[in-house]
Order: sequence, then structure tokens, then C-alpha cells
Amino acid sequence: MLRLLAAVAWSDGELADSEAAALGRLINAAELDEDERSKARIWLTSAVDIDTVDVDSLNQNQRLATYQAALRMALSDEKLAESERAFLDRARETLGIDEAQAAELEAEMPQHD
Repeated sequence: MLRLLAAVAWSDGELADSEAAALGRLINAAELDEDERSKARIWLTSAVDIDTVDVDSLNQNQRLATYQAALRMALSDEKLAESERAFLDRARETLGIDEAQAAELEAEMPQHD
């Protein structure tokens, strides 16, 4: 899940300060050993590709929660770039979430430009 969120944060080609802060908080709060945490911190300086994300072990509730977290990450800088929108669509497909479910989750998010 963290790798997917890092990929969302990097989807517009840059990591905004607010995105880096949110991702850093998630990494610090996650149940990771120190080696895993060190590897995850690399995502704060290097872009992550969604193609390296494995979602097969996630159940449907985890997939929905992951998509919701991805939305929050994408909107953490209060903007939704076209590249982020395209990435969210790709993440939705990767997670196996239908468009109606995604629309419901997006409607719950704060408004953005």
C-alpha cells in the first residue's frame, strides 16, 4: 500500500512538500522493520512506478482503503494535476475498483481545482 501511495505522490513527476510530509508520516507510522523503513524512505527522494506495486494480497476492503488513501495523497497539495488524474484511473484499474465505487470515494474528498 505504501508503495502505491508513493507512486501516486510522484505521478505528476514531482513530490510536493505536503505530499512528502504525508508520505513520511505514513512511513513512520507503518508497521515496518528498520530495513523496510529505510527502503521506504527512498521513495521520498526517488520516483516510484505503479508497475512495481503488488496488490494481489489485498482484499476488497483493503483495495478500497488503498484507493481512498491514494486520493488523499493526490489531493494533499490541494491540486489534482492531469497526470495525477490519469494515475488515479490507472490505480483504480490496478486495484480492481469499478468506476462507480471510485466516484463515491472521490465525492467524499474535499473539493480541489
